[in-house]
Amino acid sequence: MANTETSLKEVTTSIEGVIGAALVDYTSGMALGTIGGGKDLDLSVAAAGNTDVVRAKLRTMEMLNLKDDIEDILISLSSQYHLIRLIKGRNNNGLFLYVALDKDRANLAMARHQLKRIETNLDV
Repeated sequence: MANTETSLKEVTTSIEGVIGAALVDYTSGMALGTIGGGKDLDLSVAAAGNTDVVRAKLRTMEMLNLKDDIEDILISLSSQYHLIRLIKGRNNNGLFLYVALDKDRANLAMARHQLKRIETNLDV
């Protein structure tokens, strides 16, 4: 099992085109760990904003009485992909991995595959 720091480092080394990544607690909107980002991507702001996205989708699924799990949420910008992967597991309720990718350098299918693998090894 990998901790937060190890998992975030693995995101940057195993996924091509990563701009920044965060592990976020969507009950509080706080980033538990971040890597990358910078002046063009404030990961604390992204964590809080994407918490609203996750909460809204969960509420909508509840209102629609959908008995299913969210694997990930994709937001496509003109130059970036923003990928939100909800963490499943006994100790990881209320968490998601957030990754911003450069659209020109990233392979979205491989990024989703790697995030799923990283998620299974994450223990917070």
